[in-house]
Amino acid sequence: MIISIQQPESFPWLGYFDKILSVDKIIILDNVQYKKRYFENRNKVRTFQGWTWIVTPVRTKGRFKQKIMDVEIDNSRPWQQKIVSTLKFNYKKTPFWNDGGEELCHLISKPHNNLSDFNLSVILFFMSKLNIHKPYCKASSLDTEHSGSQLILEICQKVKTKKYLSGKDGINYLDERIFDDNNIKVIYQGFSHPEYTQFHGEFIPNMSIADLYFNHGPKCVDILTRNKTIKM
Repeated sequence: MIISIQQPESFPWLGYFDKILSVDKIIILDNVQYKKRYFENRNKVRTFQGWTWIVTPVRTKGRFKQKIMDVEIDNSRPWQQKIVSTLKFNYKKTPFWNDGGEELCHLISKPHNNLSDFNLSVILFFMSKLNIHKPYCKASSLDTEHSGSQLILEICQKVKTKKYLSGKDGINYLDERIFDDNNIKVIYQGFSHPEYTQFHGEFIPNMSIADLYFNHGPKCVDILTRNKTIKM
């Protein structure tokens, strides 16, 4: 079994789903410190003018060291209406809006208080639409004690895997020695961003999975995997 360990990002980009497609089980890394101005509460979508952020506002004042699983959405702001409006304005005329657009807007419009849970619901929505059926669990359910490379190793041991798929940047911070010592193989993601037709014209990379899905629907998985060369 090979696993990935992925933070519950907001409307994740294509590389996030490439990782999901590459493993047998996904661990949602929700028990690490929340980072402001990262991708836990925002991501990019394509617009007529280029791209824009869709943002879920969160409460951070006085909560610098809070973990992702504890982050509360700031429901004093009309964030749901803004995200729904942005999606509809920019994607309602795309080829596959009718295959999930209104369903996604309904999901966004439901009551949400916890950022991690909301993000996970969106991730699972797109996994379902892409017909990706992979088991997952939250790292916070595994009763871990460590941080950094030791935390990743501990999670691998808890779920009894011998292969861990890291993001490509993991090579800069993972202590591979401790994985070797525990007979766990670390593999680094080799994602090559595909180019695909976008409704609004000239291709812009690094958009949310929503962009690929509303433009290409069931062909998304083929597009994500056509350049895959990594060997597990």
